Amino acid sequence: MFTMKANSVQLGSPYQVSAADLLALTTELVALAAVTTWAARTGGWPAALATVTTFAAVWGTFLSPRAPRPVRGAAWPAAKLAVFSLAALALAAVAGPLPAAVFLGAALLSTVHGGAR
Repeated sequence: MFTMKANSVQLGSPYQVSAADLLALTTELVALAAVTTWAARTGGWPAALATVTTFAAVWGTFLSPRAPRPVRGAAWPAAKLAVFSLAALALAAVAGPLPAAVFLGAALLSTVHGGAR
């Protein structure tokens, strides 16, 4: 028979995900998809593979929340906006200027709301 004591029940999750976290993840994934799609259309699958690998390596090494060599201070939002700007250019080439503008606005909001390191 299964019994549960009242003090053994855990309410809530140990992981809290905010709207800012979801926005950051979404902008990062859209940036990755945009540059990869652009590279695939312009250079084929070898270019797409090289682009996705380079993007993930740069982001993971310098800009991710658990980066081993994080960019700090004022350079952190500047670096994020530079990467997002390049992704917006790729998105404009693939999907047009309106999706690129919406993405760039979301990326700016994510970067500003993300705070500083």
